[in-house]
Amino acid sequence: MVTFSLLGLCLVSLTVATAGVQSSDHLVMFALPRDSITLPCGIPSIRSCSSINWNMTGEFGSVTEVVKAGRVTGPDPTRLGLLKDCSLEINNPVLNDARLYTCGSGALNSSVSLLILEITENPTPAQGTIELHCFLNTYKGLFNCNNKGIHIKWSSEDNTPINGNRFHFENTAECFSKLIINKRQTDHHRRWKCQLIQNDEVTAAISYKTTVTDGVEEVFAAVGDSLSLTCGNASSPGFSGSMEWDVGGKSQSYGTVPDMGQSGAFTVNEDFSLFISKVSAPNAGDYQCSESTGQKKMFNKIRLHTLDVIPQCGPGGKNLTLTCVLTCTKQCDKDFNLTWSGSSQDSWQSSLMNESNTLKKKLVLPICSMRSEEITCAVQREGAVMALKKWRSVNSLQTPAWLALPLGLLMCAAGAGLYVHMKKKHKKDAANEQSSIGMTHVYDVIEDVNNEELQQQRQSNREAATTTTDSFYDLLQAVN
Repeated sequence: MVTFSLLGLCLVSLTVATAGVQSSDHLVMFALPRDSITLPCGIPSIRSCSSINWNMTGEFGSVTEVVKAGRVTGPDPTRLGLLKDCSLEINNPVLNDARLYTCGSGALNSSVSLLILEITENPTPAQGTIELHCFLNTYKGLFNCNNKGIHIKWSSEDNTPINGNRFHFENTAECFSKLIINKRQTDHHRRWKCQLIQNDEVTAAISYKTTVTDGVEEVFAAVGDSLSLTCGNASSPGFSGSMEWDVGGKSQSYGTVPDMGQSGAFTVNEDFSLFISKVSAPNAGDYQCSESTGQKKMFNKIRLHTLDVIPQCGPGGKNLTLTCVLTCTKQCDKDFNLTWSGSSQDSWQSSLMNESNTLKKKLVLPICSMRSEEITCAVQREGAVMALKKWRSVNSLQTPAWLALPLGLLMCAAGAGLYVHMKKKHKKDAANEQSSIGMTHVYDVIEDVNNEELQQQRQSNREAATTTTDSFYDLLQAVN
């Protein structure tokens, strides 16, 4: 029996700008349940909202007052609000809110048609199937949507179109569509997206999470990343029992007051989720969260697959082989695939290799030493990207240490030059000071000696500067 969690209904994207024109004076807008939408009042040059009235037209032509003279009057004032620009705000819209709204002030008025996109489940699907319905509620009520140039498209969470032999679509109208899925255990906690397309653009989208009794949630993670595995209803506020995680056949129990217990590479958080700080390939396996006492009710079962990229340099540095490895819990499913992207050099890829519980695909590059670039391996399930593993090449001459070396040598040379200059200046000042002493013969003798020593010092300084410059030039040549 397949059940569906309405809590899985979530907003993926929403466009609240003009989505199309129903008539010359009707603005058409789209909303999703449990969100908020603002309907603009199209009357120009409004001086005060105290003169504004909002009315809502029912499906049989009945008119309901929403705002009168700038004050919200109903029918549900707790969800309605009049903004400073006289727009009407509707919080947590429901299907019955999809109506024609009119903003008026005296003889002037403007109208907005509100359409709400919804997704539900069929509680009694055919045996072995999951059946989802996506529709605009106006299909059931106020407006006929056949002439709006819209249609509904189903996709995975990453917007990849759903296709395959186990999927079937029934589109009875442009604004109503069914997705029928041949059920698998691994459809547990999967998300399916319904997109409303108008003029080849996504106007609104909503997703739904399916729950399969005794199902297994599939999770994909890149090696080196952190990961948190949820314990399902055990994290709900009403749960007060004790629980345990079964990891690879080994159970670890944790009490009702979590103490951030540590079990090897795993940490249990306060919400009973299992945290892996750094995923490794051996972490692939089945994980099960359940009560540790009583009937041992199972809350969630997760199947973890890991993705890694392993580099290997060939003899003489001529070839670089990158091997993308998906390690599966058991045998890798036939709907899994590996793809490479990001290589700008001449390269070739191997075919997909399925070995035991691993899936491999190699990328061979012509040289091991190359300029820095990022190459990515992706694992796909039925065409949808589930996880990415990036590999970045590093050119040693572009690392920060090598880039800093020329600058450091230049600073050393500049410092040496400054030292020589200051030394010369000091000697010159000392000689000038001695020349002012009023001595004749002694002065001449001392001056001759000093001049000779000064000339020798200057010659020595020039040789030292030349040696420093040559050494710096040789170092730069070595770096280059």
